[in-house]
Amino acid sequence: MAEFHSATQAHQRASRLAQKFPGGFVLQGKGNSMLPLYSSGTLLVVKPIPFEQLSRGMSVVFSKDNHTVTHVLVAKAKDGWRTTGLNNRRHDYVTVNASNIRGVVVAAFTPVVGQTLAMR
Repeated sequence: MAEFHSATQAHQRASRLAQKFPGGFVLQGKGNSMLPLYSSGTLLVVKPIPFEQLSRGMSVVFSKDNHTVTHVLVAKAKDGWRTTGLNNRRHDYVTVNASNIRGVVVAAFTPVVGQTLAMR
């Protein structure tokens, strides 16, 4: 369900939601690799999840070269999961595995022409 909120309300709601999950957190996306799902500036609520519970199609947050990346799981591989940004032409060269997974996106708060759209 989509709702409109001010930027301040969106930050507050995202933070409250993240607190419901042990180890949950909020991060702000940057870049266009996940367009059209998440635009740059989108607040993402992330829930930690065990590696064994991952499944194809999930938006995951993982560490890659000392950066945090949010991409989609596309294929299981022997060394982990292959990921890609929805707006990218190729899969990532780093796989998601038990050592670099940070969690899955459970909600997004996206800026829309001066307001923020919350989707769950």
